[in-house]
Amino acid sequence: MTEDERRRLPRHQLDQQVELIDQVNGTSLGVLVNIHMEGLLMMGGLSMKPDHLYQVQLQSVSSSHPFDAVELTMDCMWTRAMGQQDRVWAGCQIIDLSFENRQRLAQLIDLFAVEAGELSTK
Repeated sequence: MTEDERRRLPRHQLDQQVELIDQVNGTSLGVLVNIHMEGLLMMGGLSMKPDHLYQVQLQSVSSSHPFDAVELTMDCMWTRAMGQQDRVWAGCQIIDLSFENRQRLAQLIDLFAVEAGELSTK
């Protein structure tokens, strides 16, 4: 079974740069690569550790397309080194998301999700 076959929900790339801010210390953990209602893939720094919980806020980097920040708690399931020495891919599961933030996340996906390949043509 391939990794795509194991996934239950489709991942959404967003036509919007989204930063993940650590709510504990206010620092940036990295940027969103893709997301769905149960998890996300991000590109982050070496501080991202598997089997660690993070309270984060998803924030828009663009002032031209702002959105209401989404607050959630995620469990970093795995990290994988990138070609750059100080960056990792991090796969995270959303483990706590209030009803209000669930609505915000759904709206964020609805507003900014793009089809695969569409980002490369922009």
